[in-house]
Amino acid sequence: MKTIVFTGGSSLLAQSWIRQEQLHYNYILGLHKRQLDQKRFKTVVFDYDHPDQLSVQLQNVKADIVINCIGLTSVEACQENPKLAQKINVELSKNIALACAISKVKLVHISTDHLFDGTLPFANEETSKSPVNNYGKTKDEGEEVVLQTNADALLIRTNFFGWGPAYKASFSDQILKNLGNGITSKLFKDVYYTPISVVTLRDTIERLLQHNAKGVFNVTSNERISKYQFGVMLAIAFGYPAHLIAPISIDEMTDLTARPKDMSLSNHKLSVFLNASLPSIERQLEDLKEAKKIGQERMVIPYGRQDVSEKDIQSIVNVLRSDYITQGPTIQKFEQRVAEYCGVKHAYACNSATSALHIACLALGVKKGDLVWTSPISFVASSNCALYCNADVDFVDIDPKSYNMSPAALEKKLKEAKAKGRLPKVVIPVHLSGQSCEMDKIHSLSKEYGFKIIEDASHAIGATYKGKPVGNCSYSDIAVFSFHPVKIITTCEGGMCLTNDTELSNLLGRYRSHGITRQASEMSKAPDGPWYYEQLNLGLNYRMNDVQAALGLSQMDRLDEFIEKRRAIARRYDELLKDSIVATPKQHKDTNSSWHLYIIRLKDNTQITHQQLFEHFRAAGVLVNIHYIPIYRQPYYSALGFSKEGFIEAEKYYQEAVSIPIFPGLTMEEQEKVVALINKPMGYQNLF
Repeated sequence: MKTIVFTGGSSLLAQSWIRQEQLHYNYILGLHKRQLDQKRFKTVVFDYDHPDQLSVQLQNVKADIVINCIGLTSVEACQENPKLAQKINVELSKNIALACAISKVKLVHISTDHLFDGTLPFANEETSKSPVNNYGKTKDEGEEVVLQTNADALLIRTNFFGWGPAYKASFSDQILKNLGNGITSKLFKDVYYTPISVVTLRDTIERLLQHNAKGVFNVTSNERISKYQFGVMLAIAFGYPAHLIAPISIDEMTDLTARPKDMSLSNHKLSVFLNASLPSIERQLEDLKEAKKIGQERMVIPYGRQDVSEKDIQSIVNVLRSDYITQGPTIQKFEQRVAEYCGVKHAYACNSATSALHIACLALGVKKGDLVWTSPISFVASSNCALYCNADVDFVDIDPKSYNMSPAALEKKLKEAKAKGRLPKVVIPVHLSGQSCEMDKIHSLSKEYGFKIIEDASHAIGATYKGKPVGNCSYSDIAVFSFHPVKIITTCEGGMCLTNDTELSNLLGRYRSHGITRQASEMSKAPDGPWYYEQLNLGLNYRMNDVQAALGLSQMDRLDEFIEKRRAIARRYDELLKDSIVATPKQHKDTNSSWHLYIIRLKDNTQITHQQLFEHFRAAGVLVNIHYIPIYRQPYYSALGFSKEGFIEAEKYYQEAVSIPIFPGLTMEEQEKVVALINKPMGYQNLF
């Protein structure tokens, strides 16, 4: 995970940015004079006056990126104290740019939209600058010295809104405070700009960094609106009466320092560079409102949640506007992308992982009279897929450390089955929570006892086993992924089969789509014409559509990012819970989990029951879950004759396990709330 240093760590932008922090990076707040009373992020006092010393400090903290937020941004203060404005907006900017150049750290310099005289709308990056006040002039000079000093710098012109810290309210904070108190806000009807939310600004800067952008970019919204219009939109978005926003003219404010009447910036260069458009201001205000909800004390925290970006949404829109929305080219692109990522020859996208497991069984010839074994600690689909084929199922107890199928229990059960003359045709190991089973041992047993292997890797795209991607089928015949919304990546609902076997590949493709082939080499006779197809098997309609595949293909661009975030959250849980009443999940030396789930287990001899801990989480708005109820406990399976006998570890697991929240958007504050509920679960004296 890369490290971002905010120079000007107490600034409005830095504080607004980290409030929305989602573990994208390690953050360090660089300070000068203001002290911050906060524990979430590391703070460092930097020597901004001496570039050589600052460069050493940046190297010491292992900075990858510096976002320079330092600035004297008050127009009046710059006009009243030009020397201070020159010092902060020009000299310190030059020093930071030079220090970054010396230490080879990427610099993002935050500038302003006050650089022009305001006579024309939508100034672009090439428009001649003509500032009308000392603030604009010093910010202009700051831009020039940064670009002269650091040729690799990324310079951002913007005007943002968002939630600021208690000591520095933003423009939107001030309006909302007035609205909440029933106070009228008088806003300029003749001053125009192109405001952008901190969240959108942050996401856009991150994308620019991913594309190694440098030079000047206007990072603003698409819409040019007046300050008054912004206030009205803000009031409507938050459910306040719009009449509390009153229009006034800037010409009435004769005591103000001169300001440009039109500060709007064109983001055309940005849109072309990223090949994407930014969300509307209305949408950004909805996100601002949602961020407020997240910041509330008794918020609801799910155990898992999808992360859908504007790019993802645009990819879906592009398909909806294309000629193909069902069985088009995007499905093949998605399948190829996943196959290449996993290093496997063939991939077939399905409408769910359940469907994928079913056709995997069909492709391996599972039928009535056959026996399929799987783990009892999984979702019911892992065993139902065999029942769909009229086969019989059984379960293999789990390993007490990994919670996956135990190779030792499997070997023992195989010996007993061989003695009885009925071995399984297929074994389905389940990579619970994203950690691979010990596939080398299971594969060796398959050679000795003659069974096929389907990896239920529904939780595990992005994970590795023995240094190779899960899904490469080195130890299995077929592997299956899930793209349900709470999984690592999503297609809304979906799954995929992967295999290296060409014959199995052909069968998977046919069973997914009605048993039909259009390949002449598979047909019973020469085709009647180019329209000809044949049904060779009794297949099903388990196909994914292009709209779903578009989302999956877009999400693949962030798969590694998602995994990195999940692993960072897991590492932090490990550290925060190491001396608690719960046991944290263990990782096998050969695995690197994708961390779909983070499963804790209540330790023995604690003064709280499993159910009490679960209910305590739920009462506090933390929507923990149990993954899973052992399949043999389900009434349907009980009717088939299954009981808990013989599954000692699965039973013990079920009495202790709780899945706590883990997903890319989980903030540090939310994670700390989860941990606090564990470390101080409830007053025991009130329970017993």
